[in-house]
Amino acid sequence: MLLDLLFPRTCVWCWKKWEYLCPECKKELYSHPEICPFCHQKSSDFQTCKSCAENQVLQWIIIWFAYKWVAKKLILKAKFAHKKDVISFMAKRLALLVQTNKQLKLKLENFELFVSYVPSHWRRRYYEKWYNQSMLLAKSLANELWIPMLELASKKSYTVSQLHLNRSERQKNLKWVFRVWDLSQVLNWATILLVDDVTTTGSTLSELAKTIHESRNDLNFWWAVIARNMW
Repeated sequence: MLLDLLFPRTCVWCWKKWEYLCPECKKELYSHPEICPFCHQKSSDFQTCKSCAENQVLQWIIIWFAYKWVAKKLILKAKFAHKKDVISFMAKRLALLVQTNKQLKLKLENFELFVSYVPSHWRRRYYEKWYNQSMLLAKSLANELWIPMLELASKKSYTVSQLHLNRSERQKNLKWVFRVWDLSQVLNWATILLVDDVTTTGSTLSELAKTIHESRNDLNFWWAVIARNMW
């Protein structure tokens, strides 16, 4: 409380005090259309369509908003400005999406849902950014949902930023970069909710899910992101 008085939260867009997003700026958030995360065809509740499901491990996506304007500014605050408390704010909103999804709510009630995240290479984590925002977001989300956060893999190779790469370049950039850790802690047929702050083509999350799936093909994979960049 004292810290809030001394260093009040300010809206990332209009700079009004006391909230990271004021009521007026929340109206400027763009909802994301319900589409398949891979082919972008219409798909109820963002489910991977039947055609794409034949070649994909990820079954479903949870998206808060489109990666535009206000949402983009909020994510960049957490990603590059070291505003770690913004991550807690975003995790609370992401938790609501999980709790209101019928499928995930059932898995939550049956203790079948676990949270994990996209690992970063040690060079990027300890020498460039000093923290992994995806890990912090996953940890905060797990705390909100009262479920375990698991560290299932590490990133063994340093890769260039995905920002300016197309889909095929992103896939090539991520090939064989993840190493799976001990999965004995994960229940049989559990659902893993892979968390990241923002996604574009889904290449990173998809490659991570495929790598883990090769070691445990009984696991189900969903992904949860704050926003999706539609190019």
